[in-house]
Amino acid sequence: MKFVSKQSNYRVVLTPGLPAEPMTGRSAVAGIYVKFENGIADVKDEKLCESMMRHPAYENDFIILEEGGKDPYNNMRRNKEPEHDVAEVKYGTIGKNLNPKKPTFSREQKEAIEQMSVEIAKKMAPEMAMAMLKEMASNKVEKEKDKTEPKSKKTTKKDSDSKE
Repeated sequence: MKFVSKQSNYRVVLTPGLPAEPMTGRSAVAGIYVKFENGIADVKDEKLCESMMRHPAYENDFIILEEGGKDPYNNMRRNKEPEHDVAEVKYGTIGKNLNPKKPTFSREQKEAIEQMSVEIAKKMAPEMAMAMLKEMASNKVEKEKDKTEPKSKKTTKKDSDSKE
Protein backbone atom coordinates (compact mmCIF):
# COMPACT_ATOMS: atom_id res chain seq x y z
CA MET A 1 0.00 0.00 0.00
CA LYS A 2 1.13 3.52 -0.66
CA PHE A 3 0.84 6.28 1.89
CA VAL A 4 1.18 9.99 1.05
CA SER A 5 2.41 12.64 3.44
CA LYS A 6 2.08 16.41 3.48
CA GLN A 7 5.81 16.71 4.18
CA SER A 8 8.43 15.39 1.82
CA ASN A 9 10.74 14.06 4.54
CA TYR A 10 8.46 12.51 7.15
CA ARG A 11 9.04 9.58 9.48
CA VAL A 12 6.30 7.77 11.40
CA VAL A 13 7.29 6.09 14.66
CA LEU A 14 5.14 3.01 15.04
CA THR A 15 7.07 1.49 17.97
CA PRO A 16 9.80 3.50 19.69
CA GLY A 17 13.16 1.83 20.21
CA LEU A 18 14.32 1.12 23.76
CA PRO A 19 17.96 1.03 24.83
CA ALA A 20 19.45 -1.96 26.64
CA GLU A 21 19.56 -1.97 30.45
CA PRO A 22 22.47 -4.18 31.49
CA MET A 23 21.68 -3.79 35.21
CA THR A 24 18.23 -5.36 34.87
CA GLY A 25 19.23 -7.70 32.05
CA ARG A 26 16.85 -6.26 29.49
CA SER A 27 18.19 -6.23 25.95
CA ALA A 28 17.67 -3.43 23.45
CA VAL A 29 14.40 -3.32 21.51
CA ALA A 30 14.57 -2.02 17.96
CA GLY A 31 12.01 0.57 16.95
CA ILE A 32 9.69 0.30 13.98
CA TYR A 33 9.66 3.32 11.70
CA VAL A 34 8.28 4.16 8.28
CA LYS A 35 10.09 6.82 6.28
CA PHE A 36 8.40 8.84 3.54
CA GLU A 37 10.69 9.68 0.63
CA ASN A 38 9.54 12.64 -1.42
CA GLY A 39 6.23 12.40 0.44
CA ILE A 40 5.45 8.78 -0.50
CA ALA A 41 5.98 5.58 1.50
CA ASP A 42 5.41 2.20 -0.16
CA VAL A 43 4.64 -0.32 2.61
CA LYS A 44 4.53 -3.99 1.62
CA ASP A 45 3.98 -5.61 5.04
CA GLU A 46 0.30 -5.99 6.04
CA LYS A 47 1.03 -5.64 9.77
CA LEU A 48 2.82 -2.35 9.15
CA CYS A 49 -0.09 -1.13 7.02
CA GLU A 50 -2.55 -1.92 9.81
CA SER A 51 -0.42 -0.16 12.42
CA MET A 52 -0.02 2.82 10.06
CA MET A 53 -3.81 3.09 9.77
CA ARG A 54 -4.16 2.93 13.58
CA HIS A 55 -1.53 5.66 14.08
CA PRO A 56 -2.89 8.93 15.51
CA ALA A 57 -1.38 10.95 12.64
CA TYR A 58 -3.29 8.93 10.02
CA GLU A 59 -5.74 11.13 8.06
CA ASN A 60 -3.95 14.16 9.57
CA ASP A 61 -0.32 14.08 8.47
CA PHE A 62 -0.54 11.22 5.98
CA ILE A 63 -3.23 9.36 4.08
CA ILE A 64 -3.51 6.20 2.02
CA LEU A 65 -3.17 6.54 -1.75
CA GLU A 66 -5.64 4.51 -3.78
CA GLU A 67 -4.44 2.50 -6.80
CA GLY A 68 -3.92 4.86 -9.74
CA GLY A 69 -4.88 7.87 -7.58
CA LYS A 70 -3.20 11.27 -7.75
CA ASP A 71 -1.08 12.67 -4.97
CA PRO A 72 -3.25 15.41 -3.38
CA TYR A 73 -0.32 17.04 -1.56
CA ASN A 74 2.04 17.18 -4.55
CA ASN A 75 1.67 20.93 -5.12
CA MET A 76 1.88 21.85 -1.44
CA ARG A 77 4.93 19.77 -0.60
CA ARG A 78 8.35 21.44 -0.48
CA ASN A 79 11.61 19.84 -1.53
CA LYS A 80 14.00 18.65 1.15
CA GLU A 81 16.75 20.83 -0.22
CA PRO A 82 16.19 24.51 -0.90
CA GLU A 83 16.23 25.81 -4.46
CA HIS A 84 19.71 27.01 -5.37
CA ASP A 85 19.97 30.34 -7.10
CA VAL A 86 22.45 29.99 -9.96
CA ALA A 87 23.61 33.08 -11.80
CA GLU A 88 25.92 33.43 -14.76
CA VAL A 89 29.17 35.28 -14.03
CA LYS A 90 31.07 36.86 -16.91
CA TYR A 91 34.26 38.85 -16.47
CA GLY A 92 33.58 39.36 -12.78
CA THR A 93 30.04 40.70 -13.17
CA ILE A 94 26.86 38.83 -12.45
CA GLY A 95 24.80 38.09 -15.53
CA LYS A 96 21.36 36.63 -15.96
CA ASN A 97 19.76 34.20 -13.52
CA LEU A 98 19.86 30.67 -14.92
CA ASN A 99 16.99 29.29 -12.88
CA PRO A 100 14.42 31.97 -12.13
CA LYS A 101 11.68 30.98 -9.74
CA LYS A 102 8.63 29.64 -11.46
CA PRO A 103 5.21 30.70 -10.29
CA THR A 104 3.58 28.03 -8.21
CA PHE A 105 -0.16 27.59 -8.13
CA SER A 106 -2.24 25.47 -5.81
CA ARG A 107 -4.28 22.60 -7.20
CA GLU A 108 -7.49 24.64 -6.97
CA GLN A 109 -5.89 27.55 -8.83
CA LYS A 110 -4.64 25.23 -11.60
CA GLU A 111 -8.10 23.70 -11.98
CA ALA A 112 -9.69 27.17 -12.14
CA ILE A 113 -7.17 28.27 -14.78
CA GLU A 114 -7.88 25.15 -16.86
CA GLN A 115 -11.64 25.73 -16.66
CA MET A 116 -11.26 29.37 -17.66
CA SER A 117 -9.03 28.47 -20.61
CA VAL A 118 -11.55 25.87 -21.82
CA GLU A 119 -14.35 28.46 -21.64
CA ILE A 120 -12.27 31.00 -23.56
CA ALA A 121 -11.38 28.40 -26.19
CA LYS A 122 -15.06 27.50 -26.61
CA LYS A 123 -15.88 31.18 -27.18
CA MET A 124 -13.00 31.71 -29.61
CA ALA A 125 -13.41 28.55 -31.70
CA PRO A 126 -16.57 29.57 -33.64
CA GLU A 127 -15.16 33.03 -34.39
CA MET A 128 -11.90 31.55 -35.64
CA ALA A 129 -13.73 28.99 -37.77
CA MET A 130 -15.87 31.71 -39.38
CA ALA A 131 -12.79 33.83 -40.09
CA MET A 132 -11.05 30.84 -41.69
CA LEU A 133 -14.09 30.05 -43.85
CA LYS A 134 -14.34 33.67 -45.02
CA GLU A 135 -10.64 33.72 -45.85
CA MET A 136 -10.89 30.44 -47.76
CA ALA A 137 -13.94 31.70 -49.68
CA SER A 138 -12.20 34.95 -50.66
CA ASN A 139 -9.13 33.02 -51.80
CA LYS A 140 -11.34 30.74 -53.90
CA VAL A 141 -13.06 33.74 -55.54
CA GLU A 142 -9.70 35.31 -56.34
CA LYS A 143 -8.44 32.09 -57.93
CA GLU A 144 -11.59 31.83 -60.07
CA LYS A 145 -11.14 35.45 -61.24
CA ASP A 146 -7.57 34.70 -62.22
CA LYS A 147 -8.71 31.70 -64.30
CA THR A 148 -11.48 33.61 -66.15
CA GLU A 149 -9.52 36.77 -66.95
CA PRO A 150 -7.29 36.49 -70.02
CA LYS A 151 -3.67 37.05 -69.32
CA SER A 152 -2.25 40.11 -70.97
CA LYS A 153 0.40 39.30 -73.50
CA LYS A 154 3.67 40.94 -72.76
CA THR A 155 5.56 42.17 -75.74
CA THR A 156 9.20 41.45 -75.80
CA LYS A 157 11.92 43.21 -77.72
CA LYS A 158 12.01 40.42 -80.31
CA ASP A 159 8.27 40.71 -80.97
CA SER A 160 8.48 44.46 -81.48
CA ASP A 161 11.45 44.09 -83.86
CA SER A 162 9.61 41.52 -85.99
CA LYS A 163 6.52 43.77 -86.39
CA GLU A 164 8.51 46.52 -88.02
